[in-house]
Amino acid sequence: MQFKLTIDKMEDLKQIITDQITKMENISPETIEIEDIFYYSGLKKWTARVAFAIGGKDYTASMDMLEDGMVTRYQQRRKHEDR
Repeated sequence: MQFKLTIDKMEDLKQIITDQITKMENISPETIEIEDIFYYSGLKKWTARVAFAIGGKDYTASMDMLEDGMVTRYQQRRKHEDR
C-alpha cells in the first residue's frame, strides 16, 4: 500500500497507526491520541507521536513507519506532568 498525503489516505494512515499501537500495547483504540504525523520524503517514511494511558499512567510514544505500513521503530516513554 502506497500512501500519498491526501485527506482520504491520512485517515487510513491514522487507522494503521492506531491499530499498530493497539496491538503492541494491548489497549483500547479509544485511549490513543495521535499528536503529530510527519512525512520525510527523502527517507520515504512516516513518523508519528502518540499519547495513551495504561493503568492510570500516561505515556507518549513515537514510531517510524515505511510507506508500506511496516513499523521500523517504536519508542515508549512515561509522561511526566511536572516537567
